[in-house]
This record gives sequence, C-alpha cells and structure tokens, in this order.
Amino acid sequence: MEQILILALVFLFVSILFSMIGMGGGILYVPILLFAGYGMAHAPGISLLLITATSLAALYKFSRSHKVDWKLALVIDPPTDIMAFVGGYFGGLVPESILRSILALVLMVAGTLMLKKPSRAILPPVGKKQWWLWRREFNGNHYTVNLPLVLTATALIGVLSGMLGITGGIIKLPIMVLLCGVPMDIAIATSTVMVAVTALSGVAGHAIHNQVEWKTGLILAIAAVVGGLIGSHISISFNKEKLKKIFGVIVWLIAIRFLFQAIMN
Repeated sequence: MEQILILALVFLFVSILFSMIGMGGGILYVPILLFAGYGMAHAPGISLLLITATSLAALYKFSRSHKVDWKLALVIDPPTDIMAFVGGYFGGLVPESILRSILALVLMVAGTLMLKKPSRAILPPVGKKQWWLWRREFNGNHYTVNLPLVLTATALIGVLSGMLGITGGIIKLPIMVLLCGVPMDIAIATSTVMVAVTALSGVAGHAIHNQVEWKTGLILAIAAVVGGLIGSHISISFNKEKLKKIFGVIVWLIAIRFLFQAIMN
C-alpha cells in the first residue's frame, strides 16, 4: 500500500506538470510503472485506466467550450478503438523484451514531436476533388481529411496504444494538424474524445486476460485526475514551449535507457 501511495504522489506531480503545457502525462505512465517494478503484463492495463480517467475529466471541460468536432472523431476514431482492443488482447502474447523495445521507439517519436516546433500543414491542392478527400467545415474552419492515410495511421496508433498502454494523442495531434489542417484547439479537444475511447478499448482487451489491477489503477487514476485539474488552473511564468522541450529531452532519455536495457538483455 505504501508503494501505491508513493506512486500516487508521483502521478499527481506528473499530471500537474503536463497539464500546465496542455498535455496529458500518459506517455510517461508505463515507464513510471516499469521503474516501480511492474512488468509489461500489467503496466499497460493500469496506464490505460489512468488515461481513460484523465481524458474523460478533460473532455468535460472541452465539451463545454464547443471545440470538439464530434463528426470528425466519429469518422476517424473507430479503427483506433478496434485496433486498441486487438493490441490489448494480444499484447500479453508478445515477449516483454520486444514490447520494451517498441515502447522505446515510440518514446523517441513522442520526444521528438515535443522538441520540434509545429510545422505547416501538408494539404492537398484545394481544387482537386477525390472521393478519399473529405472536405470538412466546423465552427467556420475548413480542413481536408485524406481518409485512407489518416485511417491507416490511426489504426496503427490504436495497436500501439492498446499493446503498450500509452496515449495515442501525442501522435494523433500532429496527424490532425499537419496532415488535415485542423486548428490546434479543435485538434486537442477532439483528440481527447478519441483518446478516452481508445484507452477504454485497450483496457477491455487487457481485462480479458486479467491483466488489469483495478484497485491500483483506480487509486492512481484519482491522483492523475486531481493533478490534471490542479495543473490546468495553475498559471506559471515559465515559458511553456521551453517546459515542453525539457519534457521532450526527459522522454528521450527514458527511451534510450529502455533501448539499452533491451539490447543488454
């Protein structure tokens, strides 16, 4: 019980810091659990419970601001959710060393995205009309969704999210912003909806194999939700972009450690 309380304080602190820069701490939940001694059999299930809880809490705030593009979420999210269940279900069959190596690579991608400055969207020419290009208008904003490309990418994200217990939002955001031209505020709010459903699907996949420690997950979820609520209301003078880059470096260092352990083993 003492270890769970210490972990709760750690997750509270991580959630406060990440929510200050408008992000969830889901990318670090599994690494923290692994450092605490949990294996890849149970860490992803616990992490996905936390991600579900924190996403639902954030969704309440976003839905009131009318920034959630529900139709966009309904179209591009189902492949993610289905594949998150598949990833959660079959994740237990993959050797832990391979899962840790994949986690390290995903962390490197996430850390790189946190270090980079937002680029300009890569959009198809406006004049072209093909069946696979969905022209979407929402709240006075216009953007284009390349359905085959985006649905394939979100399905892959779903597998990784369910298998590894990580949030897919940090990768979905660049997809929506850079490939579709969705404004950042709408992309963040809509991503929150998708992350919540994806995480819940992943939990279901792990639960079939009894790989979810419900008591631990619920205690840590409460700490993460409280931390997110506190962090979102704290105003700090520290430059948020610099703070984001610091976290990006930390994520990279964690990734390197996991990759080094996988190679040595």
